[in-house]
Formats: sequence, C-alpha cells, structure tokens
Amino acid sequence: MRALGFCVSVEHARWMARKFVAAGLRAAALDASSPRDERAEQIRRLRAGELQILFAVDLFNEGLDIPEIDTVLFLRPTESHLVFLQQLGRGLRLCPGKSCLTVLDFIGQAHRSFRFDLRYRALLGGTRDQLEQQIESGFPFLPAGCSLQLDRVSSERVLANLRESLPTRKPQLLAEARRLGRCSLAALLEGLGMELGEFYKVAGSWALLQRELGWGAEAASGELSGDEERLGRGVGRLLHLDDTGRLSFLLQGLAHKQPPVAQNLSETYRRRWRMLLLQLWGTSPDRLALQDALDRLWACPAFLDELRELFAHLLERTDHLAPPMDWDQPVPLALHARYSRAEIYAAFGLISDTQQTTGQSGVLFDRATQCDVFFITLKKSERLFSPTTRYNDYAISPLEFHWESQSLTREASATGQRYIHHVGRGSRVLLLVREESKRGGVTLPFLCLGFADYVSHERERPMAIRWRLHRAIPGGFYPELAVAV
Repeated sequence: MRALGFCVSVEHARWMARKFVAAGLRAAALDASSPRDERAEQIRRLRAGELQILFAVDLFNEGLDIPEIDTVLFLRPTESHLVFLQQLGRGLRLCPGKSCLTVLDFIGQAHRSFRFDLRYRALLGGTRDQLEQQIESGFPFLPAGCSLQLDRVSSERVLANLRESLPTRKPQLLAEARRLGRCSLAALLEGLGMELGEFYKVAGSWALLQRELGWGAEAASGELSGDEERLGRGVGRLLHLDDTGRLSFLLQGLAHKQPPVAQNLSETYRRRWRMLLLQLWGTSPDRLALQDALDRLWACPAFLDELRELFAHLLERTDHLAPPMDWDQPVPLALHARYSRAEIYAAFGLISDTQQTTGQSGVLFDRATQCDVFFITLKKSERLFSPTTRYNDYAISPLEFHWESQSLTREASATGQRYIHHVGRGSRVLLLVREESKRGGVTLPFLCLGFADYVSHERERPMAIRWRLHRAIPGGFYPELAVAV
C-alpha cells in the first residue's frame, strides 16, 4: 500500500509511525515543522514504494497530488465536512495500476454533540432520514464499485448520534436558536447544521418561531390571527420550489409594498401567483379568490418577510437549470423543476376563482392545451395501489422512459390511439415523475421531465409504452428515476 494517515498532533503522528515500524511496516511522520527537503524526500519515497505509509498533521489536507495513494486512514476527528472531503480527496486521484481506494475511518468515542450526519451527507447527499435508512440497510445505493461498511458498534453509535445531535422538539430548537442569537434563516440553518425540511418539521414556521423568541416585530404573547395560523401551516409546503425563474418572479413580486392587482396580470402571471397561494392557504373547497388571497397575505408582513428569506435561500441552493418548456401556452412549468399536484393543476388553469378541477388519477388529459399529463410514482405503495394498478414505470435511459397505461387501456381505444398517434393529431404528452408518494410523512412533489414522443408499445390492458423525451434527464436526477430497473 501507499497510505496517508491524518493524525491529531505531532506526537500522535510520531507515535503512529513508531508503532507501524515496530510492526514491520515502512512508515514515517511529517508535520509543519519538518524541513522542506525532508518533506520532499519522504513524499518521493512514498511514491516510489519505499514507504508504505506517511503520517501527517494538518499538512496534506489540500494541494498534495500523489496519485499513487491507495489507502487513507482518518485518525483525527473533524466536524468540518469540507476538511473531511479534502482529506478523502488525497486518495481519489486516478493512477495506472491503482484499482481502488481503501478508506479506514476510526470513529472512536466521539462527543455526543459531534455531527456524523454532516460527514456522511457530504459523501452521500440526501436528507438525514435517507442517511438513517442507508446506514440501517448497509448502504445499498452507493455507486458501482464502492463499499461503505460500519461494524455493529459503530453503526449503533452513528445512528444514536443522528437521532440526538439535532433538536427534534420545539423547546430544544428554541434553546439552540437563543444560544446562536438573533440571525437570519440562512444563518440559523448553518449554525444548527439543519436542512430546511428538518427545520420546518420542528419549527412549523420561521415567522412564528421568531415570534416565540421575541425576535419579531410583534410580542411573543400576542394572539395569532386565523390567517397567521393558516399561513404558519402553509409555508412548509413550499420547500420543494427549485424553478429558478419562478423563484426570481416571486421574489420580485414580494418586494413590493402592495399586493399585485390580479385583473392587471397576464394569464401566466395569475397562474404563477395562484400556484403559490394554493400551497400557502390550502386547496380546501372554501379556498380564497386570487385577489383576496393576495390581500390577506400582504396583511401579514411577518410572513412576507419569511417568504422572501425562504425563497432567497431556495434560489441560492438550487443546483440545476430549469429552462422553460418549448410551447406557446400560458402554463408556467419549467423543465426539471418540481411541483405539487395542486400547483400543476393551477398551472394548467384547472383551479381558478370559478372552477376547481382536481384528482388523484395518474393521467390528466387537458383539452384546452391538448396535452396528456402523466403523474408517475415509481415506487408504488401497497396501501395506495391495488395489484391491478401497480404499473411498471422507470427511466430506460436519460432519453427514454418506460410507462404503463391504466389497467383497462386497450390499443384500439380512443385513449390508446391518442397515445400512439399524438404527434399526427397535434396533442402532446408531458411526463411528471416522483420516486415515491410520501417520505417521512411529507407528500413529495413531481419532477417535470417535459414532453415525450411515442416510440413503441407492447401488449394492452395495460399498454407498456416506450416514450422518447425531448430533453435528456439530467445526470443528477437519472439514478433515482431508473431505480426500478
């Protein structure tokens, strides 16, 4: 092996080198006080294979390029996920004859406040709940050729840490917020190391949490109005917004002191505002008319402030493009952005002041735009789907998608013929996909994959249709959409 060991102190590095030498391994130690010539010589010996391991202290976190390194030992704790990734990166260089990198992370008895979730999420991404599932099931979703193993005791300690390191109840969150002091939403999330979803699950609303802390303009003891209670429940339904054009539009609109005048807006803009207000106020039959909903939102300035902070944070963290779809309809949906079912219905104008068309069906044919909208959930729940509706849907490749129609659809039926001949008949097919319907009790939004064209099909009742997308699925989304394969 050619290994690097990251140590706690100079004495630790020298002690480790002595122990390895005593065990018959070729080892040496370096630190910041080591002469430049000595550093260069020991690095040369490691690259040449004359040394098997080099122990270091705050020396090789970054800037070192030894592609031959095939083993990394973490012998020091660090809560910085950036330092952790920098150290890991010392062994990730490609090199002829090097088939893999072995990483040994000696966890030890970490302080209970140590944040293992930051370390593992830096590697794996995802939420804390998803990380917990990964650890419990042995990390089954790693890239091909990668393995991550925790012994039983380590696994138990990490899981216990995940469950204890973040505030899971309102009193804990209030205490942690007071400890950090008055700050912005983004600063609080960074200080706590919390994701938006984790925060809103406990806090409910940033505006209401500030009120309890005494940070807001109104006293914490003041009575909440019915509208404030309703908005406090609704803000948490906006965390999925990742359409950069939509977020920019909303931020610009929310910056005004007066609400928009609905009758002066274009149809596209009216639908954009309605999409927001449906999430905030809810989709109950007694929903508010558009202008009334806007006026009552502007009458709650604390929530306007919260929306501005929230949307600015969402815009800052969005890491993918969401280009507009290529058609001339006033439907404000963007490619590769996420939307709730109610938002999609509102975008098509099916929810307005005068009508409310909703449903839980997997297919919607919108006659006004001549568009078949497919709501696709990849992982079907036994509770929500009967054996006759457990369709086999998945991405075949970044450009092709396998989809099964409703169980009674026949090739010769009007619906089957519309699917097959949609191009010639001037209709469109729009795919909206999510991995599962709910996660952690939260209803998940759909990812807009855009328009697709019929390629071929097999059998009927249901029809198994292959669709070709107009735009390829981005690499960051493809693995979760192909998971059924």
